[in-house]
Amino acid sequence: MDTDPLARIVPAARVDDRVTIRYRLDDGSATDVVGWITRLGSDVVEVVSPGNRRAVVERRQIILARRVPPARGGRPPERWSADELERAAARGWIADHRPLGSWLLRSGNGFTNRANSCLAVGDPGTELPRAAGMIIDFYTAHELEPKAQVVTGSATERQFRELGWQPTGIETTVMTIPLSELIGDHRRDQDVRLDPELADDWWQGYLEYRPIPDHDVARRLLTGPPPVALAAVRRDDQVVSVGRGQVSDEWLGIAGLWTRPAYRRRGLATKIIIELGHWAARTGARNAYLQVETKNTGAVAAYRSLGFRPHHEYQYLRPAD
Repeated sequence: MDTDPLARIVPAARVDDRVTIRYRLDDGSATDVVGWITRLGSDVVEVVSPGNRRAVVERRQIILARRVPPARGGRPPERWSADELERAAARGWIADHRPLGSWLLRSGNGFTNRANSCLAVGDPGTELPRAAGMIIDFYTAHELEPKAQVVTGSATERQFRELGWQPTGIETTVMTIPLSELIGDHRRDQDVRLDPELADDWWQGYLEYRPIPDHDVARRLLTGPPPVALAAVRRDDQVVSVGRGQVSDEWLGIAGLWTRPAYRRRGLATKIIIELGHWAARTGARNAYLQVETKNTGAVAAYRSLGFRPHHEYQYLRPAD
C-alpha cells in the first residue's frame, strides 16, 4: 500500500493544484505549507506560496496532504460595501492625485474618466458645497472638466444633485466574483502570456483599442502600482487580445480587455480573465472585480456567464453650466 498522503489525493494531484501539506522536519517537529505545486517528482514536491515563497518537501516526510480551493477564501464580495470596493479599486487605476479628506482628486491628462474625476466616497473633511467648489477649482487648474464619481443611489449623489450637479450620461456596473469561483477547475493556459512590463506589441494593440491623449500618463497608469500583469494572446507573431490585471487590498481588478475583430467570439478574453485569476491568486488576492458600462448589456451578460455578479453602480456628475 502506498503510504504517501500526496499520492492518495483523488483525483490525482497535478502541477498547479493548490494544496496544503503537513510534513516532518529533520528535528522531528512538523510544519505546514499551503500553496501551488510547481514540481511533482517521485521523491520531492515543490510548493510555492503567495510572495513566491518556495518549499521543497521530500515526499517521505509528508504526514498529511489535501487539495484546497484554487485561491484563498475570506470575506466574499457581497460583504464589501460599495465605498470599500471603490477605495480598493482606486489604487488600481490612478495617475496623479491629491486627497480631499478621504476623497481623491485624480488627474491623468484626460485618459479615462476614472483617472480624471474626483472619487467621492467617504468623508471629504468639509461641507459638501465647499468640497464641490474645490473639485471645480482643481480640475479647472488642470484644464480638465470637473467631474465627481459617485456611487449610484448614495447620499453623496443626492447631495451633489441638490447642488445642481448633473449626470454625464455614463453609468458603470461593478461586477465581482470570488477568485476560487472564477478559477474553478480551469487549468493555467500557456496560450496567455503575462508580463509586468509594457511590451511594444501589447502597447500597439492597446492603442488600437482606444485613443490616448497622453502616452506617458497612459503608460504610467497601465504599469502601476504593482503588482500588475499585462496579459496577451498572440497569433501569427502579433497580439490579438489583451487585458490588464492589478491587485489591491486582496482584489484583482481586470481592465483593458480587447480583442481584434477578426479574432472575436473565440473565447480569448475568457482565457485572459481566467489566467489573470490564476496569477492574482498567487499574489494573495481573494476576489475579482471588473467595471463595464451599464448600457453595454452584451458585455454584462458575457461576464455573468463567467459567474460575475453586479455589486453596485457608479456614475459621473458635473456642475451645471
